[in-house]
Amino acid sequence: MVAALWLAGCASTVTTEVTAFGQSGWQNDAPRTYAFEHTPQQETQLDRQTYEQWLAAALAGLGFEALPAAQARYLVSMDYDAAPGFVRVAETVYPDPWYGPWGPYWGPYGWYRPYGPWGWGPGWGPGYWPPQTVVRDVPVTFASLRVYFKDAKSGKRVYQVTARNTSEGGNLTSVMPYMIRSAFADFPLESGRPRRVTLEVEKGK
Repeated sequence: MVAALWLAGCASTVTTEVTAFGQSGWQNDAPRTYAFEHTPQQETQLDRQTYEQWLAAALAGLGFEALPAAQARYLVSMDYDAAPGFVRVAETVYPDPWYGPWGPYWGPYGWYRPYGPWGWGPGWGPGYWPPQTVVRDVPVTFASLRVYFKDAKSGKRVYQVTARNTSEGGNLTSVMPYMIRSAFADFPLESGRPRRVTLEVEKGK
């Protein structure tokens, strides 16, 4: 499989694949209040605390207010992970017109250029070699974020969104802000319809 890298080491944009699912009939109506839901183990994770602050900022921009769990309409939880891997990338390579794959040759009458439109022969002009496709495996990080909204009274899940990112030379912390922003772009998304969100990389970050 030939895959495109969505985030390179010096890329100016970050692209994230986002898919959401909502309970039939659910609407993003008021009151928009929530509280984060954790397991006892999650409450001690310092990285999670930072990610929840970023998520809270995104929710605040959508009109959500954080309240104690007993007063909140929704209980919001998040899962995330990252794993190293490889993607296969096809690149077009243009050979050196003077040297070609086997270089110039020295003969009794001077330089011989490689075989080209004019065949073998002495002369100083370059040979011709068509562009070549080189396939290589590039190390990447596969990162994903999942956010769940649960109705606090009934305990039923009403909305969930998943964001996935593939980055070359990246890590979970560097792409998490972009995955959060992408997950809540045009919230709430149409249920079951994947979309691709591209964001500009913030300067200096």
